[in-house]
Parts: sequence; C-alpha cells; structure tokens
Amino acid sequence: MRALGMIAAAALMNGTPAGAQPAIELPIAPGFWTNDTEKCATVHHGYVFDGTRWGALYYYGPNGSMGPAAELEPITQTRAGPDGFTQMQFGGYDGAGYFRIKRVETDRALYRVGAPFRDEIQEMDEPLIRCDFKAMSPKMQVAIRRFAPALAVR
Repeated sequence: MRALGMIAAAALMNGTPAGAQPAIELPIAPGFWTNDTEKCATVHHGYVFDGTRWGALYYYGPNGSMGPAAELEPITQTRAGPDGFTQMQFGGYDGAGYFRIKRVETDRALYRVGAPFRDEIQEMDEPLIRCDFKAMSPKMQVAIRRFAPALAVR
C-alpha cells in the first residue's frame, strides 16, 4: 500500500495522474490514417494515432464484413530518425525492426516499417492520408468510437 502512495505522490509531482500516459509528440496530428490510395468514405482499414497510442484499426473478412478489430499499442518513446522521420518505440522494445513516421503535408504522411530479413533490414513505405471523422462511413465511425473515442469529434 505504501508503494502505491509513493507512486501516486511521484506522479503528482510529475504532473501526470498515476496510470496515465503523457501525450506523445509525433510530427503528425492525431487521427485515423489510411493509405493514400483509399477513399475515406469507403475505407475499412488504417492506422490510429490518438495522442498516446499507434496501431491498426480495421474490419476484416470478405469485403471487410467482420470486426472491427484494433491493435493499438502505447508509444513509450519517440526519437528523431534519419531522413526527417520520427521513430516510435513500443513497450520498451528497441530491436532491429522499426516503425517511423514523417509528415509530408498537413494531412499526409509517410509511414516506414523496417523488418529484419536474413542479413538485412527490409523497408516498406506507405504514403498515408488523414481522414476526417465525419467523412468516414458510419461503420468506421463505430470502430473509432469503440477503440479511439477521443478521435470521434474531428
């Protein structure tokens, strides 16, 4: 019990409530991001940045008929990466692979994933656009409300 009191006191001195994660600085605005080849009104998969978490939000199955599902992870650290990218770290893990994001324009970004393969790192770039909440289908609005409710206003 005393340990909990010490944690709460430290959190108060820090200005962050115990258990709450401070906002993470990324070069993009919070929102729902999807591939730039998609239309916001019909998209059924993409990425969410809600200020503290990043990850996939999607419907799956034939024509996106099942779901929604979310794979959102707390971002524990960010740092400057090469070529103007910001690297995201999740859960204290900082292995050979990486997740990076770079703002291209106000509602456009480039998402780069590096994955180890044999003796090299394979990179995949995804040009992304940010979708306005009101421009998304009612189905995707339900998914946002369920998994990232703070984004259900944009």
